[in-house]
Amino acid sequence: MELDRRGLLLATAAIGTAVGTNVLAPGASATPRSEATAARAGTALSPTLLNLFAAPTFNDEALFAMGAASSHSAEVGEVLAIASLINQRTGNPANPAATAFDAYYDVFGEYHQQLAKQAKQAAEGGHDITAQNRYMRASMYAAQQLFFVLGTTNGRRELEIFKNSQDHWIKAIESFDPKPTRFAVDSKFGMIPGTFFPSPKGSGRRPTVIISEGSDGQNVETMQFGVTAGLARGYNVVLFEGPGQMSLLFQRHVPFTPDWQDVVGPVLKWTKQRSDVGKVGLIGISFGGMLCIRPGARLRDLDALVLEPGAYDFTTMWTDQESMATVKETIKAPAAVRAEVKRELNEGFLQAWASMPRSQQFEIYKRGEIFSPQVQREAREGKPVSDYYGLLETMLPFKYGADLRSMTTPTMVVANEGDEFFGEQPNKAFSMLDRLSSNQKRLVHLDAKQGASLHDQPVGPQVAEEIVFDWLDDQLN
Repeated sequence: MELDRRGLLLATAAIGTAVGTNVLAPGASATPRSEATAARAGTALSPTLLNLFAAPTFNDEALFAMGAASSHSAEVGEVLAIASLINQRTGNPANPAATAFDAYYDVFGEYHQQLAKQAKQAAEGGHDITAQNRYMRASMYAAQQLFFVLGTTNGRRELEIFKNSQDHWIKAIESFDPKPTRFAVDSKFGMIPGTFFPSPKGSGRRPTVIISEGSDGQNVETMQFGVTAGLARGYNVVLFEGPGQMSLLFQRHVPFTPDWQDVVGPVLKWTKQRSDVGKVGLIGISFGGMLCIRPGARLRDLDALVLEPGAYDFTTMWTDQESMATVKETIKAPAAVRAEVKRELNEGFLQAWASMPRSQQFEIYKRGEIFSPQVQREAREGKPVSDYYGLLETMLPFKYGADLRSMTTPTMVVANEGDEFFGEQPNKAFSMLDRLSSNQKRLVHLDAKQGASLHDQPVGPQVAEEIVFDWLDDQLN
């Protein structure tokens, strides 16, 4: 059973007697190739280049931790050791139960806690770089715990482990030179916190990128999705925490909004007012690659947009298409009809819940909490999701075809071979950029031969960032 990493884990929930056996999104079997390797068709490489775990649920996340070593926010040897220890405790099951989730959480936690202790000791001894690296890795390993905490026997720890990951990351970046600025801007969702990393190269107005994470990425994980690469190239880099993400999700229980322009807009305004900011690009990571379509289409102060990867319709990615179709068909039905359908759908879902594998329950928890505070409360308590109809209903507005067709901001769309969740949507999204000329848009295919396959290229971040920032150089300099 596969999880989408960064922003879009496509949960499946079979209704009635069938309990979802197919968790791949429509189009998931597609394996787009890069333009550079298209002539070398027939490669025997699997998009999954390394199997640390038999459970794709665990393997996907561990690969992201390993790829983070490129930004000094993880260590390859540590991740390999952690994976081995987890497998010793669990027997490496293909379909992990709650006890296996506990083991994953616990072993990453042991490394997280030890590194945090060692980082503090290094800081007290005046070894700032060592402290920075250790705090960064402690934050990353806590983020691994955070991702899976709702699958463990104690989901109530979600807020606590988020705070640990966030606090360690803040301690790590405090020693950056130049030092980042923490800020907050007002929005219709309340205050949106952010971080401004000034360019370490040059003075005056510098090209700037705003990075929008997806549904499950933490600030520490943006290091491999543009912070490190951007700073190395002399960019200013801006991060923020929007609805459905980080502090707004885990502390304030604010779910995602489809109107991401209302989130990026205030951040962009604050950024543009700085005297050291020149042209500004927006990078959307995972689910952020879908959400950022709307600000790209509607905010006129953006100079470039990167959808990494790009997709445009959440509803067609939810595996339980039968229930999704039912919700779509009845959403505008008379109140009595809709209430009856909702009751039947929810009753069928609750009957199926008890027989679902823990990994499947976890998937529904993980994807559901970003849309519904009620689902988040139930997930933390380990209770069944009580309003499945309502959960699917919240997903209906997340469609962006019209925005793509009206796009006038220069746009890059990234597509990955073996992206089991976005499938062919990046290619289709690119084809919708009707108003952009050929020199204003670019479609990039990343594949296994480049080491950049799977959703968000977990072990190929440098490959992706080289291509992304070379294109941004042309747009923002």
